[in-house]
Amino acid sequence: MTTLRWGVIGAGRFGLIHARTIRSLSQCRLVALCNRNADRLEAARTEFPDATAYGDYRELLADASIDVVSITTHWREHAAVAIDALAAGKHVLLEKPLASSVEECRRVLDAASGSTGKLLVGHICRFDPRVALAKQAIDSGRIGRIVSMHAKRNLPRAPGHIRLDKISPLMGDGIHDADL
Repeated sequence: MTTLRWGVIGAGRFGLIHARTIRSLSQCRLVALCNRNADRLEAARTEFPDATAYGDYRELLADASIDVVSITTHWREHAAVAIDALAAGKHVLLEKPLASSVEECRRVLDAASGSTGKLLVGHICRFDPRVALAKQAIDSGRIGRIVSMHAKRNLPRAPGHIRLDKISPLMGDGIHDADL
């Protein structure tokens, strides 16, 4: 069985979650981390000392031994990094949202259609059995046609320094509900 060699681009909170998950999977090997903030990159290296550290994601993408990249940069940077990764022939796991505009989304999808790499956007709730049941009910028409949506997250506060009230719900956690 093939072992996939992964690089994580963006070694912040979500990047470390991705790196830990990759490390826990028997068919995956975390081989590279990238962050433009040297202090954050060094902190990540203490937890993942065997991973090669890059300060520029383009250097990581030039490493032919890397099969897959997990992109966990700020969402405003998703499109550029994903397009470059797909152009480099990497498989891409892209944290949501896909991009910051419809035009950028189209550019990422065009890049994916012309790449040997595959693109998966991290809509993780799709894999939650409760969400899958809700999606089945919607798709089958069992609950009727959706014409509007009201969703509430039961978070006591945003994790870390994230301010979910400062961004569009579709760029934050509301994207999971709209994904249905």
